[in-house]
Amino acid sequence: VQTCALPISITSALALAISQACLADGSPWLTEPETMQLVVSQVQQSADEFYKANSTTQVDKLEQKTTWLGLSYGLDYDLAVGFKSGYSSNEGNSVSTESGITDSTVGVSWRLVDEFISYSYVPSTVLRAAATFQGDYDTGEINAIGDGADSIEVSLILGRFLNPWLAVSSELGYRKRNSDVPDDAFYKLGAYVLPSPQVSVSLNYSVVDAQGGLDIGEAGFVNSEDGTVNFHKLEEDSSLVDLGISFNVLPELNLSFNAGQVVNGKNTTKSDVYALTVGYTLP
Repeated sequence: VQTCALPISITSALALAISQACLADGSPWLTEPETMQLVVSQVQQSADEFYKANSTTQVDKLEQKTTWLGLSYGLDYDLAVGFKSGYSSNEGNSVSTESGITDSTVGVSWRLVDEFISYSYVPSTVLRAAATFQGDYDTGEINAIGDGADSIEVSLILGRFLNPWLAVSSELGYRKRNSDVPDDAFYKLGAYVLPSPQVSVSLNYSVVDAQGGLDIGEAGFVNSEDGTVNFHKLEEDSSLVDLGISFNVLPELNLSFNAGQVVNGKNTTKSDVYALTVGYTLP
């Protein structure tokens, strides 16, 4: 058995920074036992292009602002629970303004392998399960806050420090949804650089691949009875690149900024995404 001599302050800093990433919910590095992390994020998304099927088309500018509240608690060394919900509003030049409570997610993460007390080259391995409950908003329009579906998901998350200043992670999962909204397969790759115990820089690539669904304009996209559209039933695929920087102001207080862009997709907006996050660890 071989242990890793990384300082606890470095791994704690990275765990806090990753837990704050607004564009991801899973981490291979869990909240420390009997501590709670409180995270508040302000996210802004904007787009003036739309992936209609496999090609892009211009649309009137759409903007969405979301305030997220997240909590995570370490039940013990290998088990943590988390919760996330928020409030969102959006507007556009040719659509009505929409607002409401976002979908809320409750998740449980179980660490199967800890790289710091395991055999050499074995990554930290976490199994995560989560349930999402639809929020209070209208669905069916291009600027809807969400798809109006409950879901359950499971994912396997791997992560490893290659040295004291560089770490990598990956996640692979599946999301089962109701209300005729297509299921999702998803995966994520991430790299993290820690030039000091107070600072971390991250680069992530995330993919969501809808398992079926409608294309814009095909039969079923518009309801024949009332003329409403079914944007929430589309096959929405997206690939997102995200760059982030995180700074520990105090051992228990962290600030981070993320900038991302949807670089490929299907039946979804080509969005720019910006997030400002404050995280605080309660002993």
